[in-house]
Formats: sequence, C-alpha cells, structure tokens
Amino acid sequence: MKTKHLFSVALIKSRQSLQLTQQQVASAVGVSQSAYNYWESGKHYPNATKIFQLTKVLKIPLEEVMAS
Repeated sequence: MKTKHLFSVALIKSRQSLQLTQQQVASAVGVSQSAYNYWESGKHYPNATKIFQLTKVLKIPLEEVMAS
C-alpha cells in the first residue's frame, strides 16, 4: 500500500506544479476524470502503458515512479 500512496503523492505534486486539472491529465492519457481521481486517491493503480503516459504528461522521471 505504501507504493500506491507514494505514487499518488507524485501524481498530485506533479499535476499541481504544472497547474493542470485532473480532467486535463485524464484527457491527455485517455481516461475519465474519475479514473484519474482513483489513481490520485490510491484506490486504483494504472497499468504500465498509462504509467508511461503519465510520466510524459506530468514530466515525472520514470525512475522516480518505479522507485515508489
């Protein structure tokens, strides 16, 4: 569960630093806003393809995501 929490925190911090809404990020990776919200809240975890897309949209180094 710690991994999901760290991943969620990384999503939130990166999205806020880029001044993006959840809807904007969700649209960029091709999911609904509610699906993205589940990722930020730690209720669900995206698949590998979506993780890769998130790292590009949110400018998070892939290594950082994989370490969390």
